[in-house]
This record gives sequence, structure tokens and C-alpha cells, in this order.
Amino acid sequence: MGEHSERLASDQAAWTVALRLQEFGYAGIAANASIPLDRATDLVRRWCAQGKVEALGKQGGKVLRFRVVAEGAPALQPPVAPRTPQEAMWFTIRALRSEFTPVDIRALSSTEAVPVSDEDATGFCQMLVRAGYLRVVRKAAPDKKRAAVYRLVRNTGPRPPRERRLRVVWDDNLSEITHLPEGAA
Repeated sequence: MGEHSERLASDQAAWTVALRLQEFGYAGIAANASIPLDRATDLVRRWCAQGKVEALGKQGGKVLRFRVVAEGAPALQPPVAPRTPQEAMWFTIRALRSEFTPVDIRALSSTEAVPVSDEDATGFCQMLVRAGYLRVVRKAAPDKKRAAVYRLVRNTGPRPPRERRLRVVWDDNLSEITHLPEGAA
């Protein structure tokens, strides 16, 4: 069973749990359907948007509760399409399960709603190599007639890794960083 099929099956299992419980919270769906809490939260919010469940408010002032309102609701729709080029490219890289080039990633990830350029794909792949998510199988030819070939070696989940920039204080007198934010080391 592919990852997409497994996700749809777990979504359907969560909906079956919701139908059985009729009234629930995020944690109840997560525990009974054996899915992560953030996934359960996303599903319940989607069900609310689709009109399948309604929010009952916080019960006891602590936990937000929901109730099924459409018992005969149709089967769940596939997960929401990627919203950023990075999400689209990461989804493609994880789905390929084989060697690929940035050109492959651009071609397979780009849509009318979320365009991906050759520069986006090349930059994203290079960032993933620096971070240890991809391995270079074959280097690019210097004349740019042959693209680099990569393989995924670290799949940490559905959300794409992101590059962050840190604000540090550099002292030109000492030629060193004199302040590094907490947790950045």
C-alpha cells in the first residue's frame, strides 16, 4: 500500500472513530484512530469546514469538543494540495523513491496553482544536501549539460525542511561571533 493510500485509509479510520463516538475531542480521535494529535486536529478542522461535524465549544473550560452532524457524509477527500513550491517539491521527493534530478522535481511538482522553477528545484535540492536529507549520486557536469542526480536518505515526514537564518552579533575587532541566540548552537 502506498503512502497516499495509507493516509486515506487512516483518514477513513479516523472518520469511523468519529461516527462511533459521535462526540469527541482532538485527543479522542488521535488515540482511538492511532494517529498523531496534529493529524487528528487537521482532520477535525477539515470535517468542520466540510460541515460533517460542529464545534460544541470548550467543555469544563478546558477541552474543545465536537459532534458529528452528518452521519451519512461522503468519504473523505484526498489531502489538501501543497500550498508552496517547497511543500510540492518535498512531496515529490518523498514519493519518488528513486534517484532524481532537479529537472525531474520541477516537472513533477509544478502546477498552475503552485509553479516551481528550475532555480527553485536546484536551490531546494542543494539545501537538502547541505542539511543531510539528500545524497549526491552523480555530480552535475561543469558545462551544465548534465544535472546532478540525488537520492533521498533522510525522510522525516510530510512537512518540508526549511532553511532559517539566524541573527547573530559579529565583532570585527575580534573576528568572531559575540552573541548567538539561545538554542541556535
